[in-house]
Amino acid sequence: MIFQYSPFFLPLFFSAVVTGILTYIGVRNRTSPVAGPFAFLMAAVTLWTAAYAVQLIAADLPTTLLLTTIEYVGIVTVPVAWVLVVLCYTGRSHYVTKRNVAILFAVPALIVFLVATTPLQHLFYSAIVPSMAYGSVIWVFERGPLFWLHAAYSYLLLMVSLILLASRYSGAPKIYRRQILILGIAACIPVLVNVLYIFSFDPVPGLDITPFTFTVVGIVIAIGLFRYQLFLTLPVAYPQVFSAVSDGIIVADTQNRIVDLNPAARQIAESPDEVIGRPLTGYFPQLSRFVNDGGKPAESHGEVMIPKNGMPRYYDVVYQNFRATGQDPTGHLFIFSDITDRRLALDALASAHKKLNLLSSVTRHDMMNKVTGLMVYLDLMKSQDDPAVNAAYIRRIDEIALMILDEITFTRDYQEMGVKSPVWQDLSACILNAKSQVDTGTVSVTEQCAGVEVYADPLLVKVIINLLENAVRHGGSHLDTVCFSFQHNGDSLFVVCEDNGAGIEEADKARLFSRGFGKHTGLGLFLSREILGSTGLSIQENGTPGHGARFEIAVPPGSFRLKENTRAT
Repeated sequence: MIFQYSPFFLPLFFSAVVTGILTYIGVRNRTSPVAGPFAFLMAAVTLWTAAYAVQLIAADLPTTLLLTTIEYVGIVTVPVAWVLVVLCYTGRSHYVTKRNVAILFAVPALIVFLVATTPLQHLFYSAIVPSMAYGSVIWVFERGPLFWLHAAYSYLLLMVSLILLASRYSGAPKIYRRQILILGIAACIPVLVNVLYIFSFDPVPGLDITPFTFTVVGIVIAIGLFRYQLFLTLPVAYPQVFSAVSDGIIVADTQNRIVDLNPAARQIAESPDEVIGRPLTGYFPQLSRFVNDGGKPAESHGEVMIPKNGMPRYYDVVYQNFRATGQDPTGHLFIFSDITDRRLALDALASAHKKLNLLSSVTRHDMMNKVTGLMVYLDLMKSQDDPAVNAAYIRRIDEIALMILDEITFTRDYQEMGVKSPVWQDLSACILNAKSQVDTGTVSVTEQCAGVEVYADPLLVKVIINLLENAVRHGGSHLDTVCFSFQHNGDSLFVVCEDNGAGIEEADKARLFSRGFGKHTGLGLFLSREILGSTGLSIQENGTPGHGARFEIAVPPGSFRLKENTRAT
């Protein structure tokens, strides 16, 4: 081992110290996702620079070959480490896996092997000859055919990293553009100098001045660290943000075809198929009112209901056109915010106010009138000695007392409505349960609803009880049959209750479900409508007067399910 003086040793040593300090800074800032790859990059540069500095003061060939092999460990690591830095900086750290890093290092490992075995083969360096420069020996390495594999691979990785940086430059805030510019300068300075060296435009023949440039690179990166918060504030990776947002986002073109959507929007669509390129309204028909109206402003919003897992979900949709200034729209953007919980809370609050007002009216007004009627009949009985007249008064008092009892029962049922969560209920079981609670006398009650389940308030059985009681009470002397069945057509389901009694007059149908209408308490059908409406079901009467009543309960899509082989009658 023979050492000599070289005027280039101290500048290279100083450069190695600078990059070593940057390595330490990277190790200390472990919280940044870029810190690890950056420390790796600076460590490779430090090894490259330090090994080259010692190589220049080694005059003998064996020592030079050994130091060259060590130097190349850093040289081949630099472009790979630089790609890792850029991947992490631009928000693509999910690509930095052990498998991918191993693939990137496949060619560099081959290069180090070729350099280490140079005396045995001359594929990487074809010859090594001494030369004198500034009073010291410099060993000149003449490049072999496989050297260009190393050069091409290294420049390819650097080109990829520059493209990734450029993709983040456009539209980025000023501080991020300055960071990207600093990283671009830090990459380009040694690359340009290295190109000059490889193609023999170097001022000192045989001397690679690329390591000298790392001092400048260190100063540039230091400015970025302390002036522009390099690696402390990283540019947002918009694709990751797009995927991570919990609100659904859909982008459509001017032909109303889906261009892109995030995972949250895919969950809203509930489609197992690929929806990209498909018509927007085919998967989101609720959005047709936004895109079909050419007179809508550039931005608007509205509320839509989209079923999910058979249950309604409510979304506040913000709609905006993509357009250049003064030009026609180039696309559409939709943002879905799930407001189901808020909507249900508001509905529950409105329902609670409605219940309080109605219960107050029933207890204060209706019952007060009936209690007043009881007191009147009691006063009349006190002044009347005729047993026949008093018996009539007692019958009337009994009727009023029963009406008060019915109203108290109504307030209990109405208060319980909506308190318990809706559940899936077997329709046949509900009808059998209701039938057991009503004295139908000689009236035959049949049902043909096997296999039908309805998602409704647990008080659904109360609705069926009211229908049976009304049929028995108002059906007339000809009534002998009440039948429950269902009709299913596509997304529609109707539960039908029909009898062969007197039916309902046309003049009464408009007020049939109004509170207080009827010959009894006037609360039964009103309560039935309220119970059904609390879960989106509705009821109407379509019978023919004189030929029996026919009540149809409409069940919306998602609120019913049919067991296999279930058929409507």
